[in-house]
Amino acid sequence: MHQYDYDTSGYAPDGYRQLGYGFPSGIPGFPFGQQDLGYEWREQEGPWSGVWRRRGFSNIFDATWTMPGAPVITAVLTIYIFGNFVYVQRRNSSDGNDCDYTGTLSADRRTVTGTYRCIRGGGTWTATIIRRERISLGRVWYEQEGGWNGVWVRRGNSNIFDARWTMPGATDITAVLTINIFGNNVQVLRRNSSDGNDCNYTGTIAGDGRTVTGTYSCTQGGGSWRATITY
Repeated sequence: MHQYDYDTSGYAPDGYRQLGYGFPSGIPGFPFGQQDLGYEWREQEGPWSGVWRRRGFSNIFDATWTMPGAPVITAVLTIYIFGNFVYVQRRNSSDGNDCDYTGTLSADRRTVTGTYRCIRGGGTWTATIIRRERISLGRVWYEQEGGWNGVWVRRGNSNIFDARWTMPGATDITAVLTINIFGNNVQVLRRNSSDGNDCNYTGTIAGDGRTVTGTYSCTQGGGSWRATITY
């Protein structure tokens, strides 16, 4: 972070793994803890204030740091969460000062405190994880993909849905869905599909809070989909 002269810190890009932490290194989209990542982190390290914004449903964040009287710094972050342990790789830093951060997630899973070390310097950091208020999942989603019509029925107040698709002349398909909403972004995980064709759906909720459009990819095939959320 710091743009001034410091003694070298002994930092190496894979240094944490060499120290025995065993982190995966340089694996975009590593799945651990993605549901905990929120959509934005507000971070502080010394006099620098950081805003880290998540790319979709990935664990990649675009980060910007500001400090009065200093040029803005930008970097790309990869964030991993293992239980309450947080590891952040900062790469492509505009000041040339790449860093690794480690921290502890609080019991309410909203704040992180820890230390970081960089090519030049290091110190302590804190962050607050921002999670948008979720758009309601509704009770039933009426969905369409190609010639198939889907009815997705929610289990109680959970984010698990029982889904059935029908098409004239074809055998019905059933599956269990897990639906996550982050802001106006939708992620649907289709598992235990009766035809053996599990899928991942992503989409965007319209301003009315009821209409979803997006794309999906499956073990076999994929395409576009749309749904109407009913309450």
